[in-house]
Amino acid sequence: MALSKIQAESMNLADTYGFSGTVTGAGKVLQVKQLIFAKETITTSSASFTSTGKSLAITPSATSSRILIQVSGGSCMAPYVNQFCISTIYRGSTNLSTNGIQTIGNSTAGLSVSGHNIVFLDSPNTTNAVTYTPYYRSQPTKPNVYFTLAGTDGADFSITLTEIAPN
Repeated sequence: MALSKIQAESMNLADTYGFSGTVTGAGKVLQVKQLIFAKETITTSSASFTSTGKSLAITPSATSSRILIQVSGGSCMAPYVNQFCISTIYRGSTNLSTNGIQTIGNSTAGLSVSGHNIVFLDSPNTTNAVTYTPYYRSQPTKPNVYFTLAGTDGADFSITLTEIAPN
């Protein structure tokens, strides 16, 4: 049988194609969990990470599985000049990004609003249920950083966990 190379411009992407063989170099999605929350505002002036109180659990099917964590839709308002909002994700009581993610920066007039999104790939190395929770804090410590569990456009706040099998 002759082997032919198909070019993208000659394929009709609306057609259905059969495939047999092995794709290498990519993991396989095993499960996806998502939780969507209504708008809510949390206030803190703590220099320590504060829980959003919103979390989602997933039970990996293998110890070698990785968990892709996606948190989106939050926003942060800092009412003071040079005030920042730092966010992170916890697995249980373990902070997965000890430095956190700066989501608002160096306002010269105060009252800055910034989107809050976290993407993190975790290797929990367990087949027990693991719980992920977004946290945030003020930097430097000044009163009342407002973390809103909805985007600046009012979009829903969500946590999505995707279990990925290794190659």
